[in-house]
Amino acid sequence: MNITHSLSPRRLRQLVAGLGLLLLLVFASSGLLQSRQLELLNASRQYQDDYLVWSVFQYEVEYLKLRSLLAESLQRGDAPSAQAAAERFEIFVSRLGLIEGEHTAKVLGAHAGYRQMISDSRTLVSWADALPLDARLIQEQPELVRAMQQKLARLAPLIAELSVTASHHVAEQVNARTDLVRKQSSLSLGLTLLQCALALGLAVVVMLQLRSLARHGRRQRALSRRLRKARRAAEAGSRAKSTFLANMSHELRTPLHGLLGMLELLRESRLDDVQRLRLRAAQDSARHLLTILNDILDLSKMEAGALSIQNGPLQPARLLRELDEACHALARAKQLGLSFELDARLPPWILADATRLRQILLNLLSNAIKFTDQGQVTLRLDLGTDAQGQPRLHAQVRDSGIGMDEALLGRLFQRFSQGDDSSSRRHGGTGLGLEISRNLARAMGGDIRVSSQAGQGSCFLLDLPLHACEAPVPELDAPARATTATERPLRILVAEDHATNRLYLEAVLEQLGHKACFCSHGFEALQQFSRQDFDLVLMDLHMPVMDGYAASAAMRALPGRKGQTPIVALSADAFADSRRRALQAGMSEFLAKPLDLQALSALLERLSRQETSTPAAAPQAGKPPSSSESVPAGAQAAEFDEGVLRNLVRHLPPKKVPGLYQCFVRELPESLERLEVALLEPDTETLRATAHALKGASANLGLKGVCRAARELERAVHEGADAPVLLQTTQRLREAMERSTSLCAERGLL
Repeated sequence: MNITHSLSPRRLRQLVAGLGLLLLLVFASSGLLQSRQLELLNASRQYQDDYLVWSVFQYEVEYLKLRSLLAESLQRGDAPSAQAAAERFEIFVSRLGLIEGEHTAKVLGAHAGYRQMISDSRTLVSWADALPLDARLIQEQPELVRAMQQKLARLAPLIAELSVTASHHVAEQVNARTDLVRKQSSLSLGLTLLQCALALGLAVVVMLQLRSLARHGRRQRALSRRLRKARRAAEAGSRAKSTFLANMSHELRTPLHGLLGMLELLRESRLDDVQRLRLRAAQDSARHLLTILNDILDLSKMEAGALSIQNGPLQPARLLRELDEACHALARAKQLGLSFELDARLPPWILADATRLRQILLNLLSNAIKFTDQGQVTLRLDLGTDAQGQPRLHAQVRDSGIGMDEALLGRLFQRFSQGDDSSSRRHGGTGLGLEISRNLARAMGGDIRVSSQAGQGSCFLLDLPLHACEAPVPELDAPARATTATERPLRILVAEDHATNRLYLEAVLEQLGHKACFCSHGFEALQQFSRQDFDLVLMDLHMPVMDGYAASAAMRALPGRKGQTPIVALSADAFADSRRRALQAGMSEFLAKPLDLQALSALLERLSRQETSTPAAAPQAGKPPSSSESVPAGAQAAEFDEGVLRNLVRHLPPKKVPGLYQCFVRELPESLERLEVALLEPDTETLRATAHALKGASANLGLKGVCRAARELERAVHEGADAPVLLQTTQRLREAMERSTSLCAERGLL
């Protein structure tokens, strides 16, 4: 059986680590033995170099020679023999120093004969030095020579014994060292064999580990392929789901849009009290159905990860006023007190997603009013801080309603969970609102907490990051209302496949004083657009034959001013991808169904304003008549705001106004170069900063086309759009710059 199958990866790693540690210990032991052997060999060489046995032998030889020469000098009695004996004595004394050395004393010091011999030898030398023993004394005093011979004779057995002892001792030490080296060599050989075995075992384990890793890598690659395949299938399913939701959104919202529109038109007609009551009930039911539909679509977008947060400047005081207007009627119908409080420490402008924040607070307020039969509902916006001292926005909704017990609090934010789950269903609802609100709060970087007791009301706390910001530059898309003297009816092309919606739009546009031409699909709209001049196109996105995206792209491809006619998307498709596709197809704006009549009226009013003559103070002397007069009014109104020019002329010296526009136009090439370089890098921060600067500068000069295109580019960068989208958006900004430059030149500003 393969060891990699029987051992887990963790056990295998432990085995490798153990073998490696054991191998290191064996290496360390072998190194220690080798070091010890080296020390022994060095010691052996040191002992041999001392010539211990040779020194003792030399001492004995000199001793015998000295005795022989002394005897010869007594026998001959001449000076040469006496001189030879004296010199031999000096040599004998010098040999005594060899055997008195530190090493000899260390080796032979333990022997009593050695100590006795050294002592007697020193006594003899001291006696001879005191004479002193020289050649003259040896020749003249034979009795002293005989005394010397007697003393030397007593040393004979000691010297002979010392010579034998030294030889035996050195031989024993050599044998002991040899045995020790032999034993250590055997042990070193065993350790070497063990090292080889361990190295071989480690190599086998490493090889098995590598094979296991290779097999694991193959499994991972196979799993990765399966995961990629599953991901592609999931993405395809997600796209199919998104397409289905978009289609269902369109199919459900479109008839609902028509229903709400026709009910709104019916409300303007003459009705008696009973009819008005029934109409109000029908409108309430339709709005309730729209609320449920929006909740389901929001939930679907959250599940698909398609929910996006769009932060922008928000005024807390204005938010409270809007919430008061939205909830006042509900509270008054139940005779409840409704109050709104604002912490004075909050900054006047904050950065937040106004739509999503309003949606959360409306849901919390609606629930509080729904579950409160008497008493008070209060919303308070406070300035709070987190554990790190960072500012937080605390929105507290407190009511005196029925409250909740622990069991209900535990499932409050679960899907389809309701405060009233009895069979009577006195309060109603889908049970999706709180889950959606909490998911929105978390997507915005915060959360929702709740505290409640049964019968004592509830308190919901929305906790969000707080970022102060400057007041926004006034949007050019919502100028002050012009007088009726400067307004004229617009020719509007409407592409809408739903008959009820066509009837509704026809009634609305007729009521607003505009002329409309209706088409049931995109191809018919393109044909009408090619034959006639229109000031505005209202384009549904989902239509038979040719959809709104293709029709808008074809209209934008037409030459001249016709290809610059404003196109506004009208669609019940609530997804951000649809909005992005609409802008990429060349549409100027996006209005969602059910249609907000106020937004539509403001849009038409904005496009219907035209100037019958240029401002008197505008520097146009010597300029030919503008060729833009023959262009539909909507095309110019969408690019250049004459009201801003009038304000500049009114408040600035006449010579200053052209200088502002000339400075802006001179800086356009540099801005374009920065955008192109940032696209190549890519440098999203430079893209965003340049687009933001262009947006602010063009807004101050009334160059609406540049401002709108720059805002679109800034939004695309903020949403993390990919390179092709950024490239197309930058191209539209370039085209808007060129159109604005032409319009400035036509007005004599350059």
